[in-house]
Amino acid sequence: MAELRPSGFPEYSPSQQLVFDKLKRIIEDNYESFWYTHIQTPAVERNSVLLSKNWEETGKQIFWLYWMAQWKDDLKEYGLHFDLTVPFARYTLDWESQLTFPFKRYQIQPVWRGERAQKWRYREFYQCDIDVIRKWEKKYLYYDAEIIATLWKTLENIFESCEIKDTPIFHISNKKLIKSFLWSITSNEEESQKISNLIDKINKIWEDNFKATLKEDLWISDEIINKVLSFINFKSDSINDLDQLKNICSAQEYQEWLEELKEVLWYLSQLKLSMNLSFERTIDLKIIRGLDYYTWTIFEANFKSDEWIWSICWWWRYENLTWYIDPKKNDYCGVGWSIWISRILWKIFEEKEESKKTIADYLFLNFDETFSDIINLSADFAKRGESIEIYPEPEKLWKQFWYADKKWIPYVIVLGGWEKEQGIYKIKDMRTWEEKQVKIGK
Repeated sequence: MAELRPSGFPEYSPSQQLVFDKLKRIIEDNYESFWYTHIQTPAVERNSVLLSKNWEETGKQIFWLYWMAQWKDDLKEYGLHFDLTVPFARYTLDWESQLTFPFKRYQIQPVWRGERAQKWRYREFYQCDIDVIRKWEKKYLYYDAEIIATLWKTLENIFESCEIKDTPIFHISNKKLIKSFLWSITSNEEESQKISNLIDKINKIWEDNFKATLKEDLWISDEIINKVLSFINFKSDSINDLDQLKNICSAQEYQEWLEELKEVLWYLSQLKLSMNLSFERTIDLKIIRGLDYYTWTIFEANFKSDEWIWSICWWWRYENLTWYIDPKKNDYCGVGWSIWISRILWKIFEEKEESKKTIADYLFLNFDETFSDIINLSADFAKRGESIEIYPEPEKLWKQFWYADKKWIPYVIVLGGWEKEQGIYKIKDMRTWEEKQVKIGK
């Protein structure tokens, strides 16, 4: 029988949902340990807000909510938010008098995109964002590094807790550095943007198609194509190796952005050392993020052994984000990143068998003659913070044990008539079938 739910809207089994909830708690705990404040915004925003950042691209993705405006002239007044960055910009404007800047926030909510569903790309998914937003007073790059450190610590805890046999690898770049390089080879802004968009897709379309498109569609010479490829194929994990890029372009802006990338990597190396982090990183100039509102530092993180899977998180710096909503408010800038929790879950579900189907660690068997004693004992367990469940009826023992086994509850508590007479209860380990006796009241 075909699934009844629409495609592109994930739904989890009880055991999978437990894993999702566990990941969400790990992410929340790590965000808060780096002093990010939790906020939540409505699922619905005005379309004037949603479309403020990139009308042409965004307009294709929004789930329009006609029913909320059925008595208004404009039937497309509201829509479901397609990301959390635009709602955060709107939140900043609405609450700016009560915020202290720099303002560090985290937000974990579902978002909706009206696009074709495919593997690892959903119509509904959770974004797990952190951002720092501040007044545009002076340029400083510390938060670029702090956010990467926060991300690494979060992913490290997820991988350890969920026993993922892999490691994340960070691909770090600077968008303005790349754009400055492109300006040095073409003075045509439209052509530069088209090359930028192709670089953003190169890992999906492969290098041969990239070269063919530049040559046949944009009439780019072989000499320029080779120069572009030589630049974007640069990869290294060493700050010092960036000096190899100095002579590629003499423009002052290019040299400035190169130094800024170095500065971010220096901050990151200091945090890595002081916090005893061991993450892997590489400078990767293919990471460019084609959309124009991403600026300065950008990065993506992938599974090291499965880099062909789309990124599990990405990060960016943006200028004047609130300007898109209110042109008078052009003095806010920020940095932020987001985890694709659904792609991490895919990795876990592909590699590991389900291990638990309930939050309960103990199932109390049900006996007519001792039911009140069972309730009292279960209350003692609950007071100690144990996760418990009581079987609802005094059915045959094999049925009650079968229930515990099917739900993979690790321990069963037996307190029947005989146990009560002896002043004990039994704890049976369902994994080993071993049993121990405990005196009631201890």
